[in-house]
Amino acid sequence: MTYAEALEYIGKNSQNKIIPGLDNMRALCALLGHPEKKMRIIHIAGTNGKGSVGAFIEAGLINSGFSVGRYSSPAVLDYRDRLTYNGEWISCEEYARVIEHISQRIENSGINPTVFELETAAAFCWLYSKNCDYVIIEAGMGGKLDATNVTDKVLSVITPIALDHTAFLGNTIEEIAEQKAGIITGRAVSAQQPKEAQSVLKAHSSDIVFADNGDIKNVIYSIEKTIFDYKSHKGVEIELLGAYQTENAVLAIEALESLGIHNISLKNARWNCRFRILRKKPLIIADGAHNPQGIDALKKSLALYFGDREFVFITGVLKDKNYEYFAREMAPLAKMLITVETENKRSLGAEEYADVIRKYNKNVKIAGTVRRALEMCGGFENILVFGTLTIMSELYSALGEDICADITK
Repeated sequence: MTYAEALEYIGKNSQNKIIPGLDNMRALCALLGHPEKKMRIIHIAGTNGKGSVGAFIEAGLINSGFSVGRYSSPAVLDYRDRLTYNGEWISCEEYARVIEHISQRIENSGINPTVFELETAAAFCWLYSKNCDYVIIEAGMGGKLDATNVTDKVLSVITPIALDHTAFLGNTIEEIAEQKAGIITGRAVSAQQPKEAQSVLKAHSSDIVFADNGDIKNVIYSIEKTIFDYKSHKGVEIELLGAYQTENAVLAIEALESLGIHNISLKNARWNCRFRILRKKPLIIADGAHNPQGIDALKKSLALYFGDREFVFITGVLKDKNYEYFAREMAPLAKMLITVETENKRSLGAEEYADVIRKYNKNVKIAGTVRRALEMCGGFENILVFGTLTIMSELYSALGEDICADITK
């Protein structure tokens, strides 16, 4: 099986019906010899920050001499970027082999996995084959009924909980927290949470530690790195930018300490498209903010790093997101906005999005594609590209291979 054939096989499974619960995923894992039961897994769920927290934990483990596998979602720059070993993407050949192995086991079994179940099973098989010291698994959506929640785990990590995916997870913080808390089976660490979410999490574990954002001290921000103190950790350096990244970093510190690691370095943590500076002349920033909490964090970061500097915004969103909030909060901050859309069937049309934005800023143009939007930015010194992560691969492609020099392909 070639890589192209593997992707075609996965695509065919998009026709399979979602069966509520985890029985289908458990049956698939049993067919594969239960690789998910044979690894030291750190399981992450939450509304915001899962990817960044995972990146910090990964960096802390690697810097302490451990080999680390990681499975995150969704893909951002390439289909394979969700599945890494010590920071390097799975190769096309390896992915083809693991999908071929799974397809042979599934044949005539009566099991019809969804795409995400199949992708998750592939992650389990490949990461087990790498003999990792630790494996970081990120829940796709929710937690309790997510396909990733069939593993044994050494630690559960809960990032900040907020209202998102309400059609699937519930309409209140408590209901959503209940879904996220479903990954907890023992020892856990959590970000600082709203009191409603904290109560739910405490009910699920008597062995849970909450990060304390009030203990983040002496923060020094620059566009190169952030330095801060947290409890006994002095002069912690992180290179992921954003006003919120210190909070993600201290959750990672709590997770690493829970694993018995105390000499902690979070340097070299990488996570694409989270307030990431891609170029400096002109300044181009990529940010995957796609819910109200992400937009609030983006606004705070812009003010923190760039003050009143004039920006052009290139933005695209999915139609099931709160794009009215995006427009209301972000549009007044821009000198000009350019709307784009993607091939994703959930993408909001560029013209429809522009109509919403015009209520808050009349200077809106429609580009359709990210490449065309960048061409329309000639003469502007500061450009922010934000919204759905699905526009980010197009952004990187449009900017050229030099932007992707630090990305394993």
